Amino acid sequence: MLTGAIIGCVVAVIMIVVNKSKARSGTGLPGQVEAALRGAGPLTLAQVAAKVGMDSFLGRGKVAQALAALHSIGKVKTNPAPEGTPQLKKVDVITYESVNGAASSV
Repeated sequence: MLTGAIIGCVVAVIMIVVNKSKARSGTGLPGQVEAALRGAGPLTLAQVAAKVGMDSFLGRGKVAQALAALHSIGKVKTNPAPEGTPQLKKVDVITYESVNGAASSV
């Protein structure tokens, strides 16, 4: 049981590092998400997922991870839900937009 927990944590950390690396270089799904957000204005998770062709439940999860990686390196701005929005409705209200002038990593 402990072995499974350790393996799960290692896989999670590796996925975070890989997504962040792809977000910096502009490749993979983070690169596609960044390109979809460029010049499009604020979009919700569902709209971003539809633009990159991943409008399924699992696809939205992958897009959410890519958005988190892009946000962590400063290429995407997250606009929070208004105060008082029910927790389960926040995913439909939170918007993401490309940060103009985001510096590319060398």
